[in-house]
Amino acid sequence: MVILKLYQGDYQKDLVVFDSLEEGKAFVAQIPGYTLETEDEFEVEYFNPKHLPDYMEIVFNGNIVPLSRFSFNSEENVDIIWKEISNLSEPNDRVVEGFTKVDAYVINNDEVKVYVEAREANFRKAKAFLESKGYEVDRSFFGSEDGEAIVYRKKGNEEWHFLCHLDPMFVEIEDVEGYIKEAMEELQ
Repeated sequence: MVILKLYQGDYQKDLVVFDSLEEGKAFVAQIPGYTLETEDEFEVEYFNPKHLPDYMEIVFNGNIVPLSRFSFNSEENVDIIWKEISNLSEPNDRVVEGFTKVDAYVINNDEVKVYVEAREANFRKAKAFLESKGYEVDRSFFGSEDGEAIVYRKKGNEEWHFLCHLDPMFVEIEDVEGYIKEAMEELQ
């Protein structure tokens, strides 16, 4: 299933849902001023609200969808965005399609479990290694633009030092101790 989303500046509206993208594209093709372009190998879809009448109805499978030029700023194009969603009413034995936000990063749903497990395993390895060297370890910056990070300080010292973010690169590290030694040398 796909949701047809309309974006214009700060305004966004989930307009309707279709069983397939092909059905959705047949619908938007009926919007006056609808344009489909390719930019850097990506399809870009939009319409200019100047082409809309004061009021119109698009009839699709017997459903009537009202549109009005008064719903939009006539100075800007309205972007058409398609968002795939999973229908949980239909049984299946797989992870739903889409993405999950993990801290500051978006991970494919079918990779989230492995990603989170590897992220936390690497954090535990880093923490154990640093504590064995006489450091206190904490996590900081959750929700920041670059995401959560490991910070450390010598026991008894008040000053914390940044080590690294718990980002996708951190998740892929195989030699955590070697990575920490190298990172700490660079920071000194």
